[in-house]
Amino acid sequence: MDREHETAAVAELLDAAARGEGRMLTAYGGAGSGKSALLDAAVSNARREGFTVLLARGSHAERELPFGLVGRLFEPVLPQLSPAPVLVGHRPHVADAALADLHELNKALAELTTTGPVLIAVDDVPQADCPSLRWLASVPQRIERMPVALLATASGEPCSDPALVDEVLAGSSRELRPAAIGPAGAATVLERVLGATPAPSFVTACLLATSGNPLLLTALAEALAERSVVPADAAVADIAVPGLEPALRARLRRVSPHALAIARALAALDGKADLLRIADVTGIDPPTVAEVAETLSRLGLIRLAGQQLDFTCSLLRNTITGELPFTALQAVNSQAAALLWESGAPATSVAERLLATRPLAQPWVSGALRDAAGEALGSGHPDIAIAYLRRALDEPLPPDERAAVITDLGEAEAHLDLPAAVRHLGESAERVLLADLLVLTGRYPEGVELAGDTDDARSVALRLHLEPAAGSALERLDELRADAPGDPRSLSLLALRELWLGRSRTAAVAFAEQALADVPFDAEAATSAVRAVLVLAAADRLEDALAHCDSLVNGARRWGHRPALAAARSARSVVIRRLGRPAAALEDAHAGVDLLVDCGADRRRGVAVEYLARLVHILVDMGRYDEATGLLERADLMGEIRRSWAGVELLFARGRLRVASGHPAAGVRDLLAAGARLASWEVANPAVVPWRSEAATALLELGEAQEAREHAAEEVELARRWGAAEPLGLALRAHGVVVGGPRGLALLEEAVSLADAPMALARCLTDYGAAMRRSGRPVPARRVLHTALDLAQKCQSATLARRASTELATAGGRRLKSRQSDVDGLTASERRAATLAAEGRTNREIAEVLFVQRRTVEIHLTNAYRKLGIAGRDGLVSALRRSTRPERATG
Repeated sequence: MDREHETAAVAELLDAAARGEGRMLTAYGGAGSGKSALLDAAVSNARREGFTVLLARGSHAERELPFGLVGRLFEPVLPQLSPAPVLVGHRPHVADAALADLHELNKALAELTTTGPVLIAVDDVPQADCPSLRWLASVPQRIERMPVALLATASGEPCSDPALVDEVLAGSSRELRPAAIGPAGAATVLERVLGATPAPSFVTACLLATSGNPLLLTALAEALAERSVVPADAAVADIAVPGLEPALRARLRRVSPHALAIARALAALDGKADLLRIADVTGIDPPTVAEVAETLSRLGLIRLAGQQLDFTCSLLRNTITGELPFTALQAVNSQAAALLWESGAPATSVAERLLATRPLAQPWVSGALRDAAGEALGSGHPDIAIAYLRRALDEPLPPDERAAVITDLGEAEAHLDLPAAVRHLGESAERVLLADLLVLTGRYPEGVELAGDTDDARSVALRLHLEPAAGSALERLDELRADAPGDPRSLSLLALRELWLGRSRTAAVAFAEQALADVPFDAEAATSAVRAVLVLAAADRLEDALAHCDSLVNGARRWGHRPALAAARSARSVVIRRLGRPAAALEDAHAGVDLLVDCGADRRRGVAVEYLARLVHILVDMGRYDEATGLLERADLMGEIRRSWAGVELLFARGRLRVASGHPAAGVRDLLAAGARLASWEVANPAVVPWRSEAATALLELGEAQEAREHAAEEVELARRWGAAEPLGLALRAHGVVVGGPRGLALLEEAVSLADAPMALARCLTDYGAAMRRSGRPVPARRVLHTALDLAQKCQSATLARRASTELATAGGRRLKSRQSDVDGLTASERRAATLAAEGRTNREIAEVLFVQRRTVEIHLTNAYRKLGIAGRDGLVSALRRSTRPERATG
């Protein structure tokens, strides 16, 4: 494969010999580079063309046998020679070649040419014995006018007589150096061995693992075939090929008695080290290490750049590591770790060695592992930090140091594994973070008790989660405002307090903006930032809020902090929902819940309940009531709800769901209960929880018109005081619906003028159009309802769209056709996955491009097929080109 240039050169060599123009061609290359395969192909071609072939391979075992290689060259043709030459190697007590012997061999060669051209093919010339080398060195000059071709291969292995080898190779008229195999050739090899067409990413991974070495690539393919690996999604970087071990060990031992020890040390050092470090680990003097390294570099086994060396590919490193006995590997890693530490190497390099050792009982070990863990955590790799710290706990540590390591471990686990973090922080003296995690996971009383009833902003924030503790927290918030605090946590809490009271939108925004301006951009401050962002959203500063959410999401990903990412994505779902992008909001809301649950949080408790409530709101907006109900039932949240802030959020969401799904009485109970509980937090602002307007429309349905009007009127008054357009528009909508008549129509008209967010506007327009129809104005009603219907469809609210369509029909409007499924409803992730699939990418390739799991790609594509109304991939191209013009209706 990929040997067109080399095979052409060999063909030219044979053609010249057939014309009587003998010459020599040499192929150079490291172990497994394909030079022997090239020679074998030349032998096959020569035989087909009628050549007499003299073939032999250099043998390390026969280097001391005079004329051993020549004997193997001529042995098959001895019956054709008369008389047959008596080779020196067959004569007792003769150790060298005399001129007469060389002359006899040359005569034998000449005799063979009388019947046709001859190919002399010698593989691995440096391993030949000296008398054979001496004869081979004489051949190129003798065959210049003979029908003889000499093809030889050579590597960088040591030989018995370098000068003689140089003499032989100097006679070559041309040199070939086979390059590494390329992607096309590699794909052919892999397909031939594995029996299936490999994905391009799989071919690339195999080339990286083998550096394109044909022998290694073939061995890797055969090992993968034995494991029944599908050539699409397998990881190959860490695979070893045990079948290569004997040949590799033998080759290393031929190089030097020290080569195997040096290779093992290099493997233990993760395949990268300098010469002096190898010398320290092995105890071999540096000049010898340098000499062996140069030879291994010529053989293509390692790369040598100045003093630095590493294996040419991961497969060699893995194979050397795999053959190393466990105790020896541990010993080498222990030595390497100590030397790295003493030389001031990066802590992560030391820690990687320590992960592969037993406890060393050395005082520096835990410090090195803790330093490395800190670096890993700072670079967004908490999983690596956790591995280092767990290894540190294997050491025999003094009590104080063990407690410090356990604290570090709990802090790292807080990024990924909440139950483990709570368990380890509970064993340490750390109380602040532990209190946060207890509240986060719904263990409110324990968290609040641990935080204490102090004036600290952190304690205040924790107490606000629990209804019985909210009163004292609010008192402290009012004191904080008088103290004019400057820290982001306090500022975000004051912004929240102003939002709840609903008296000054300007003050709330000012506190929120100051908190976001001063907040350090790290995981520790994410909660404060999210709190401030939600205040901006409630104040109709949606674009600003979205920009901050995007920054928080990106930051949390960089930190590797899943709870922070969950908080940021859940908060962003609130903002995106308000902006009228339900599909994207739904994706974020789902992610917020799933990320937190994946960290070990219970979806029935704590902040997960609040995230779940946000998800339910979006599903209700979209008319997906069964799905929302199923979520609550699986989380066991259809019964009594805990008296916490998350519980209030859930009561409100559940109340909306029950009303929308045809259970107004149960829904009203939830909505009124939410309103009653909000009094504990002194929340009056409908921009926080608009329970009054939702309850008002449900009460009207139940025949409680007076109570409905009271709640609706109160919400309008409170919303006007706050001053944000959307809460006021929705409050006016509810008031207009429950009041009815001309006054109600006027209220609805004002609601439409204020509503800006697509979903809110669609609801206001639907009710306004219905009211216009009832007032005897069908023509303008149809215009309004057309717009309402189009907005409802864009917001993917099936229930609202049906209601607008029904009202439109009642007003005398007529639909021309149903709105066609198109790309408008796809989330950004679904659209990217669908576009890549339409380009012909496999799921594995799409996952690599989008940096997600293959299962995630499958989910995105399944959703895309459903939304586009197609059966599968075959329909993607046309579906993605489909017009997204809004459907029109006649009036």
